[in-house]
Amino acid sequence: MQRALLLLIALSSFNAIKSNFEQYSRFRDANRLAQAGQLKSAVQHYRQLLDRYPDGLLRCEASFNLACAEYRMKHYRRSAEQFAALPPGNAALSRTAGYNQGNALAMEAFRNRKGADQQELLGRALASYRRALLENPQNADARINYEIVLRAMQRHQPPPPAPAPQGGGAPDGNGQDGGGAVSRLILENARQEEARQMRKYFKPLPTKPSERNQPDW
Repeated sequence: MQRALLLLIALSSFNAIKSNFEQYSRFRDANRLAQAGQLKSAVQHYRQLLDRYPDGLLRCEASFNLACAEYRMKHYRRSAEQFAALPPGNAALSRTAGYNQGNALAMEAFRNRKGADQQELLGRALASYRRALLENPQNADARINYEIVLRAMQRHQPPPPAPAPQGGGAPDGNGQDGGGAVSRLILENARQEEARQMRKYFKPLPTKPSERNQPDW
């Protein structure tokens, strides 16, 4: 009886070791594909790993790297969803997930999105950056991107109605607001400058994929 119990324990340990080895091997192969720029294949490998081992040792790292690969393929909405659903298991990756999710949502909003859909995506990006700042108030990139996205939201909102000229007189004598053209020109210049600053300072790249817990073999 005791021998049978020992044999069962040994068999169970062997199966666990075999399972862990396969997980590490699949994770390593997916990372190599991603690093080589073969992102479509890398995504497939990460998904296969997560499907086969949904509660595996590397589910957090694989999910994070999958989200990064989707981001690099410009699948921003998928990337944001993956960052939002990041499972527990790696505190460092969890702390950066909110920032990366904000980047993915912002990029999706900036890419050919108009109207209410764009505003909704930008609002979700702001919420993600707020979460990132609550978790790490020293995250300068999150603070910068938060301000840029906030200004982008304000820029796309309908402008308030122009105030009536004070004094009741028409500045140019023809019943029109002669300052209107100047105001519009100033506003357009401000928008162009803000767009230039956005392109200069917005840092959309997510935190680099996780390479932790990779075996050296």
